[in-house]
This record gives sequence, C-alpha cells and structure tokens, in this order.
Amino acid sequence: MSPDSLHSTEGRWPRFRAALWDSLRAHRRLNLVWRAVAWLAVALALACALYPSDHALDYPQPRGGQDDPRVVLVEDTLRHINTVAAAALPLIKRDLVGLAQLTVVTVVGTAATHIPKRLLNDWVVGGTRLGQRPQDLDSRHNMPSGHSSLASAAAWFVCRRYGWRWAWLLLPITAATMWARVMLDAHTVSAVLAGLFVGVAVALFFVMPRPRAGV
Repeated sequence: MSPDSLHSTEGRWPRFRAALWDSLRAHRRLNLVWRAVAWLAVALALACALYPSDHALDYPQPRGGQDDPRVVLVEDTLRHINTVAAAALPLIKRDLVGLAQLTVVTVVGTAATHIPKRLLNDWVVGGTRLGQRPQDLDSRHNMPSGHSSLASAAAWFVCRRYGWRWAWLLLPITAATMWARVMLDAHTVSAVLAGLFVGVAVALFFVMPRPRAGV
C-alpha cells in the first residue's frame, strides 16, 4: 500500500503535514517550461488587475444576467462542479498528497484573491477605482474575481494532478463562471481575467502530477 494513500491510518497526520510542506516547495521542482508558464500567469494577473476599466464606456447599461436562465444556472449550480471535483477526487482516489496540495492551493488562493481585493480597492488607475463593480459607484472588492479564481484553481488542480482528460468538463465551467459574473454585473472583464490567472498561477506553483501506478 502506498504511504501516500488515505487508506492507511498509521501516521496519517504526520504524513499529511509532510505533504503540506512538500506542496509548499513544489515550485522548486517545476521544469523550465512550467516555471515560465506559472510566472506568465502571475504577470497576466497583475496586468489585468491594473487595467483601467472604463465604466462609462464599457458598462453603460446593465447586462441583465439575473433574467437569463443560462446565467442563473451557471451561477447557482454549474460553477460548483469544479469545486466538487477538486474536493472529491483526492478522497475517491485516497490521495493524501493530492489532498495536501488542494489544501495549500485553497489557502494560498484565498489569500491571493482576498488580500488584493482589499489592497486594490481604493486604487485609481486611468480614472477608474479598481474596487468598483459595474453599475455601482460605491461598490467594493471588484478586483480580482473570487469566483473566477476558485473555479480556475480547482480546474487546474484537477487537470494537473489527475490528468488533462478532465479539461473538457472543467475548463468550460471555468469560462462559464467568468461569463456569468460579467453578465450579472458582479465584476468587470479585467477582474474575472485577473481571477482566472491567479487561480492558474497558484495551481501551477503548488500542484504536481500524481505518479502513475507502477512508476
């Protein structure tokens, strides 16, 4: 039985703590290509976060997503598929290391989303306050989108850890989640793109593929 399996209860907590620490250092094992992709995602997240959306030009009228059943379906139901898949697969596969990696991605991803939301809230770039959401001058915490970050981090965790065959399901859900947030006037386009790249970067830095059986 693999020492990384959830099946074995002997020393499970020490092994989980060791796996958490190993996940935090996973970025050191990235090859040159994946390291470049991860840092590119960071750069794109920053670029999108600082992009000065023009609310008067780009969001003059409500998009009316609340009245579109497709938007409501994504917002209320479909967007949760990524989260459920990311949480369920390590348990189903009894993958303790995967569970540790998901824990790190969740904690770091939450911090990487909610800290900038507050730090950037009152920044004004090109006449636009970054924290302003469409249709609401006094709104807060627009940048980056937490829904987009969560969906993309979950999708990339599953695909990178368990195989890219999951991409056909989870990447369209990620895109639909971003679309729904814009249609609901909950975020600017730059905010959902920033959230997307935050999630991708976190998953790339802290998730390693699961070794195949017998390898």
